[in-house]
Amino acid sequence: MMDLAQLLTLRPIILGFIGMAIGGIAFPACGVIIIRNGLVSLRYALMHGIILGGTISLALKLPMNLTVIAVNLILVLLMMRLRFSLSSSSALIMVFTMAFASLLAHVADVPSKDTLEILWGSPFALTSQDLWLMGSVGLVLILYCTLSFKILSAIAFDKETAISMGLNVRLHSTLTVVIAALCISVSMKTLGALLLDALLIIPALCAGRTSSSLKGMFIQASAYGLGFSMAGYMLALLFNLPVSAMLSILSAFALLITSLIKGARKK
Repeated sequence: MMDLAQLLTLRPIILGFIGMAIGGIAFPACGVIIIRNGLVSLRYALMHGIILGGTISLALKLPMNLTVIAVNLILVLLMMRLRFSLSSSSALIMVFTMAFASLLAHVADVPSKDTLEILWGSPFALTSQDLWLMGSVGLVLILYCTLSFKILSAIAFDKETAISMGLNVRLHSTLTVVIAALCISVSMKTLGALLLDALLIIPALCAGRTSSSLKGMFIQASAYGLGFSMAGYMLALLFNLPVSAMLSILSAFALLITSLIKGARKK
């Protein structure tokens, strides 16, 4: 325990702790929006967009976070302009981004080690600027969910009914995908492109199994996310293991347990 206490005095450890706390509290709300609005295929496209944005950043020596955000915003706006279904446009974007990232990495001679860092990430690499960016996006997400909760509830219940009520469904659909792109992009550096679901989607899935309302789902998703991120971070420090792996294992077990409990209640 003395070693753990000493670790918690180091600046990278402290910044990582703050980043995990911000991500754990705020970003599971994005997972709720993704699940309730059927945007799961969109998130796959955005995860591939992270790889493309990271590769462009490494090849052209551009700021990583800003490049990833710009690429994902361009991708979601492009997807919304395509006259395809969400699943079809997501598949198209995924193929294009991976192909372009592979070509660019080959032409620009981007080291494979740097590319792997994009896939896995590390909270110990967070900077103060990263935390400000994560906090700003997290605050925007929480404010949007709070101020637009009734509209989000109506859209999640039935889009046709929401339109008949005079709600601007198109505007809020655009806002939700833009916010999802921002959340996924800024949380990339914490866990990497491959394990974002542990922070965004799985807490929301757990909340969906234990809550009885959309409001409860938002609150419980944040509680699950904070618990997973803090427990995973501390266990990783204690046993010298990857943070993303520990968080993913904990969240996966929690999802299994909540699913079993829900099944038992139904019986």
